Amino acid sequence: MISLMKIQQAILPAIVLISACGLEPSAFAGTTIDAVNRYAWGANLGWMDWTGGTGETATGAVIGEYVCSGYIYSANVGWINLGSGFPADQIQYQNNSATDFGVNQDGLGNLSGYAYGANIGWINFETNGAPKVNLLTGQLSGYAWSANCGWISLSNSMAYVQTDTIQPGALAPDGLPIAWLLINFGTTNVNANADPDHDGMSNAQEYEAGTDPNNAASVLKITAFSFGSRGTSAALTWNSVPTRYYYLQKTTNLVTNNWADSGLGLIPPAGSSTSDNFTDSKAPSRFYRIEAVRPLIP
Repeated sequence: MISLMKIQQAILPAIVLISACGLEPSAFAGTTIDAVNRYAWGANLGWMDWTGGTGETATGAVIGEYVCSGYIYSANVGWINLGSGFPADQIQYQNNSATDFGVNQDGLGNLSGYAYGANIGWINFETNGAPKVNLLTGQLSGYAWSANCGWISLSNSMAYVQTDTIQPGALAPDGLPIAWLLINFGTTNVNANADPDHDGMSNAQEYEAGTDPNNAASVLKITAFSFGSRGTSAALTWNSVPTRYYYLQKTTNLVTNNWADSGLGLIPPAGSSTSDNFTDSKAPSRFYRIEAVRPLIP
């Protein structure tokens, strides 16, 4: 999702670009885990391979936007199940039955819930261990707890687990994640191009930006700007959310559609509002836009 603003002679018309989400139903790889960085460690378990083991990547772990799924393999205790990938409510595992258990991801990277190994019982991804996936790098950190085997480290000085992608999960016919639709609308019968809160952003664009499709005040836009002396630098402020990162881009015209990075690279969110500044000799006559991205979500 992109928010665009022209800054010239103190005239600030806001223009929202309509961009494709690139959300098409597809068959995901058997595991999202990196082929090299794939090992967790338990002092009483030894190494645990999150790709499922050599030749078994079709059943390896999958880190998702809402839930995790697939299997971890330990040579000492066998397979450990992270969940089926299909929670009963189609959003997240409730961990209240043998048919609805697994590890959830809260959108900020925090992992919670239960994995299960037939030879060791439940493994708890809980607050004290602070298990988490970095939404920018994909590296896991923290610990999971097994009552029978003790702490399991997801990252240490010798090795760590890393996911190369974070999968959006099952998609509805409109191309948007079923979990996101149910959270925001309570149904999957939703038009991705509709704009129920009339803020100029379609449902698909709201998903990409991480904004609330039912709240007109929740919208990706540039909210303030300023120039340095003689227009050699610019500072912009925009609405932001903690689940997205941002690119601040610039161009001198909209005909060629040739956008360049401001030089700031990928910008982390700073809360509900993010500001940054950069050097630009043509600052007073530029077009600027903010692009919201989810670095690891294809």
